Amino acid sequence: MATLLVGFDSAWTPGKRGAIVAAVQQDDGSFRGLGDPQMADFREAENATRKWQAELCPVSTIILLDQPTIVNNSAGQRPVENIVSSCVSLRYGGMQPANTARADMFGKGAPVWAFIDQFGGAADPLTPRLGDAVVFETYPVLALIALGWLREDARRAGRLPKYNPERRKTFALDDWRYVCRMASAAFQERDLVGIARWIDEARDKDRPGKSDQDKLDACLCLLVALHMAEGRDCLMVGDQQTGYIVVPHCPGLQMEAETRCSVTARSAADWVRTFNLRIASQATRLDVAA
Repeated sequence: MATLLVGFDSAWTPGKRGAIVAAVQQDDGSFRGLGDPQMADFREAENATRKWQAELCPVSTIILLDQPTIVNNSAGQRPVENIVSSCVSLRYGGMQPANTARADMFGKGAPVWAFIDQFGGAADPLTPRLGDAVVFETYPVLALIALGWLREDARRAGRLPKYNPERRKTFALDDWRYVCRMASAAFQERDLVGIARWIDEARDKDRPGKSDQDKLDACLCLLVALHMAEGRDCLMVGDQQTGYIVVPHCPGLQMEAETRCSVTARSAADWVRTFNLRIASQATRLDVAA
């Protein structure tokens, strides 16, 4: 009984394309890639996922989406962004706020809601729905911090790689190649050689484009899904009411998020939690250990 794992770096707005990539976890726990990452808008991502589901008949589909999946606030930041943005800014990164005033991204008719609804809505990482499809929000930048894929800096925390070629003033080719090397190694470890080969080819480009970065971020989303499928501990920051982000567990990142909760008068036990998603290969269900 296979499990379909999808990484989708959406473009957030209508008319734009992000990227999607997928793998399948087989009964023996091994992974098989389903092709190179491809550019995709929301409709194309839905069609690709449906196609994989029809071909594989998976017991479960796990989609890791790089876009907020729960947005109820009309202005400012969501609580999860208020918590993790301090971890990101400490390493010279930035984080966009999500609110419904950004109508093309999070208003009533924003395309993200139709996409999520096709796969059961935003799932609760602590009590996931049994079988079928689940969608979890992740954030590649926070995943880089959780995985420790950082560059040396005067600050002990290090700095985030500047690997977005669209930001010409800050983009560093060496940082791009660094993230590609780390990602390629992670996929190689799981025998996902096709995806690793694509990353290696992207790494060697002298002038990578924004589409290359979108595809790389889709791979990072998929890597979080692989981490989940392997039964490893994951970190959830936020809640099911106001929004959350999930990444691989990292004790240091957890401590930082809990400290931020204390600073902002929040109960860390309510906002920062570790969970472990266990996928039963011989039954149509998902188990979770919190």
